[in-house]
Amino acid sequence: MKARFIKFVVIPLLTLLFLATMTEIALRIAFARSLDFGVEMWKYAVALKRPVANEKLGFVHAPSSRAFLMGVDVAINAQGLRDKEYSLARPPGTYRIMILGDSTTFGWGVTMEDTTAKILERELNAVGPVGRFEVINAGVGNYGTVQEVTYYTERGRAFHPDLVVLQYFINDAEPVPRETKSFLRDRSYFIAFAISRFDGILRVAGRRPGWQDYYASLYDEGQPGWRAAKMAFADLARQTKNEGTRLLVALLPELHQINGEYPFAREHALVRSVLAAHGVPTLELIDGLRGHDPESSLWVTPLDDHPNAKANGLIAAQTKRWILNDIR
Repeated sequence: MKARFIKFVVIPLLTLLFLATMTEIALRIAFARSLDFGVEMWKYAVALKRPVANEKLGFVHAPSSRAFLMGVDVAINAQGLRDKEYSLARPPGTYRIMILGDSTTFGWGVTMEDTTAKILERELNAVGPVGRFEVINAGVGNYGTVQEVTYYTERGRAFHPDLVVLQYFINDAEPVPRETKSFLRDRSYFIAFAISRFDGILRVAGRRPGWQDYYASLYDEGQPGWRAAKMAFADLARQTKNEGTRLLVALLPELHQINGEYPFAREHALVRSVLAAHGVPTLELIDGLRGHDPESSLWVTPLDDHPNAKANGLIAAQTKRWILNDIR
């Protein structure tokens, strides 16, 4: 009996444990410095994000944290920003800008100096008509509009910006996600790899909606995420107006199809209409990106359509022109 138990239970379990351990080691080596979107996003969440009690915020960056993600070093400062340290008080003679946004604003896959915020800061200081510009990068990966506005209300406004630029992406109307921590999931490359690949298999098999259909569906009448986003826009417009802070919403295009007919023109029009009702100006960033082949020249990698350094430069150039026209 004991021999049968060892043969049919203990040995198979030990074999599975050995194979799982070897797989875990192999994946840790293979993905130590990878460009795999799914695994790198998991590493980002584990290393740099922390849950918070406020359900409208969900999570924030862990202050003074660091990780190597998508081929670049990523450092979070003591204030929870991917940026240098700033005093809360605005220095005399300084025009301060805060950019709110998600992973595109955060600078997924590019160095800090190649983020839109830092390119914009350099270019404004090179030609700007005021004494000095500061551009604070408040982007957090996977944030939506509700989280961006909540962050500004709870933390961002303490920096007293002259201008707030909210970079809006098509999926920012999603409901607020929850960032949960799990002892095993947060430590196992094997589990993270398996989850990301399983999700990919479901998409290929048609068990998940295509990206165009999914993004468009977020704006169907009655969708809770879109309804909450509209309320957040109203809150931010009212708050910045009461505090004498300028507000601009810059609409980032989805970078798969920017030439010809843009697949989310209707959704962008809806966003512009909501903002116009609150007197908030908008900037369509697709205009300065057209004419480029996105996959070969604007994406971080051929499998990751986040804007690369070149795309961030084109985005910064358009934002710079708007700002200079606005303050003259």
